[in-house]
Amino acid sequence: MYRFLYQQVKAWIPEKSRVLDLGTGDGEFLEELIKTKRAQGEGVEQDPSRVTRCIGRGLVVHQGDILNGLDQYGVGAFDYVLMLGTFQELKDPEIVLRESFRVGKRVIISYSNFAHWRARLQMMFEGRTPMTKALPSPWYRTPNLHFFSVLDFQDFCRAVKVKEIQSAFFNSQGAVRLWPNLRGELALSLLEPNGIQTAEDPAPSA
Repeated sequence: MYRFLYQQVKAWIPEKSRVLDLGTGDGEFLEELIKTKRAQGEGVEQDPSRVTRCIGRGLVVHQGDILNGLDQYGVGAFDYVLMLGTFQELKDPEIVLRESFRVGKRVIISYSNFAHWRARLQMMFEGRTPMTKALPSPWYRTPNLHFFSVLDFQDFCRAVKVKEIQSAFFNSQGAVRLWPNLRGELALSLLEPNGIQTAEDPAPSA
């Protein structure tokens, strides 16, 4: 499933782009972008053991949480900011998104769709927090802080004034094109600014 998602991300990123990967993990995908797309890539990762693995791959990856990682970069430092699987783990996703658009021109986000039909059935018939392939951990072990659907994310984009210029949806068989809010387990979204106010924007006059 993730293979399909990562292939789509690569298709959206032009060659020689400047890329910041927030939540780099062990660095495998960032390394692939650098090799196959000739990207200028950096990352931010909180887990020290994963940072060590990234450094072992020859990557520039900074240890720390995402907001602290973004603080060190100037306006427009990157063409693309990636949050692949980390967005629903953020305490303040709107603040992080604003900062991402301060340092990057476009943002690519992936997230698990909480309205997938398996999750709906578990909630309806078992009365329990769902566990699926895309949501594999019990509620007390999951890193997710926010559980939202494709429709919820689209509402969020409109509310914070960002434009979803492309989207893609996936399940274990590959891409989902029909009824993505029901059938998609993972969603991928390519965003650009549409009036979102960043930390660098002047405050509106009284």
